[in-house]
Order: sequence, then structure tokens, then C-alpha cells
Amino acid sequence: MDAFWSGALAALAASACFAVGPTMFTLAGRQVGPVITLRWRLLLATLLLSGLHWLGFGRPWPDLTATQALLLLASGAVGLAAADSFLFPAFVRLGPRLAMLILNLQPVLATLLARAWLGERLRAGQWAAMLAVLWGVSLVVLERGTDADGQPLRWDRVGVALTLAAAALGAVGVLLAKAGMQGRVPALSANLVRMSGGLLPIWAWALARGQLRPTWQRVRTQPRVLLYLLLGASAGPVLGMSLSLYALRTIPVGIATTLTSLPPVLLLPVGRWVFGERITRKAVVGTLIATAGVAWLLAGG
Repeated sequence: MDAFWSGALAALAASACFAVGPTMFTLAGRQVGPVITLRWRLLLATLLLSGLHWLGFGRPWPDLTATQALLLLASGAVGLAAADSFLFPAFVRLGPRLAMLILNLQPVLATLLARAWLGERLRAGQWAAMLAVLWGVSLVVLERGTDADGQPLRWDRVGVALTLAAAALGAVGVLLAKAGMQGRVPALSANLVRMSGGLLPIWAWALARGQLRPTWQRVRTQPRVLLYLLLGASAGPVLGMSLSLYALRTIPVGIATTLTSLPPVLLLPVGRWVFGERITRKAVVGTLIATAGVAWLLAGG
């Protein structure tokens, strides 16, 4: 299998993992809140990654150059801690569907940044295939953009600005991660350092606000929530993020970020069978368009 196919398949597998993770985090967040869920997600993911790294490489922390470590830590601080700090309030103001629609700009922003910073260029056909994928995903997201009463969600300007900031920070985080993996840094090692970069500022802020005890107690008293968090961390931040970092290291940034933007499509059956959501004709059409775009992208654009 050549490098392109291994990277593309890793990105698609990451999308599947990113569809499982949010489902578990949604179930946990409904019981303990999104902020506590975010803190535990980063903590559990970092601990799991450190254990896996110890088993795989014989040490709990990778042997990296100072430049690699700083770039990956910065990637986590920017792309995980800072981006999520903007994104979670945006979910409240806009709802997750409209916020995810705007967040679909991240692959385009990442591609433009990769062209300016890393000199990566895509062919016209690859650009067209990327846009087809994002168009299909957007149709799926927009179709479910209604509130609890079935009324269309309104575009809140502050929510839009927050989501645009999250998309931009996420794109920068992706570029920092790719730069930090130069020199063939293993994806697992890169993920561990990047997750640590997200963990440190989030938990430092919790410490400064005196939130450590409530964060621990809310989960300690609800074992089922801890199970959701463990499953979500294993699927998303650990496995999914490691696969996406491998894809980033192997194939162009734009293609990797596009192929990992499919969770809204993959979550359709989860929404139907787990959360009782309605699947409409437009959602099915969007799924078909996104699938065709993926096939086109895999065929080489």
C-alpha cells in the first residue's frame, strides 16, 4: 500500500473514531456539563496515551528535539485548549449543527495555510473533490439546524465569530502539528505531546478558579459517566487523533482534514437510533454527495 492510500484510509478511520467519541462525550456532558467533560477528556486521553507510549516505546514520554516538542505542545494549546474554549460557547449560542457548519471552513483554512507555510499545493480536481465533500457535509448539518420547537436556529453574530475563531485556531493547530512531526515523529508520540499541550492550560485554569474538587467529585459519584468518558477518550482523542496525525504526516493537509471532517455524516445513524433524530431526504442527498466527493478524492481528484 502506497503512502497516499495508507494516509487516506487512516483519515477515514479517524472520522469513524471522531463519530464515536462525541456520542460518548454528549452522553457524559448531559450529566456533568461540557466544561467538566472537556477537562476529563483531556486528562484521560493523556493518561491513556502515556500508558500506550510506555508499552510501545518503553518510555512514558517521547524523545523529541526541543523544536518538535514546542511545536506539538503549541499545537495542543492552540488547536485543543484555545479552539475548544471558543467552540463550546459557540455550541450554546448557535447549536452544534450551525457551529459544525461554520467549522467546515477549517479544512479550507488549513489548506491555504499549508500552501503559504509548507508549500503544499493541490490540483484543481482535488480542490473540487474537497469542496464536494464539504458541501455534502454542510447539507447534512444544515438539515438538522432547528431548535427544540422545530424552528430554524438564528445566526447569532457572537456565536458565528466564536466558531470562526475556533476554525482558525484549529487550522493553525493542524499546521503546528504537521511541522512538529517533521523528522518522522511517530503519530502516537505526537498525539501524546499535543494532548499534553491541551491539558496543561485547561487544568491550570481550573486550578486557578478552584474547580479541581468539583471536577473530581462530579465524575466520582457517577460511575457511568466515567465509563462514557473512558470510551470517548479511547475512541476520539487517543485512536482517532493518532490516526489523523498519521494522515497529516503522510498526505497533504487539505486532503487529510477533509477526510476527517465526515463525522456529521457518519453520525446520522447514531442520531437516528441513539438520540431519536429524524433523517430527511436532504440529509441522505448530502451523505451521497459527501461519499461521492470522498471517492473522487481517493481516486486522485
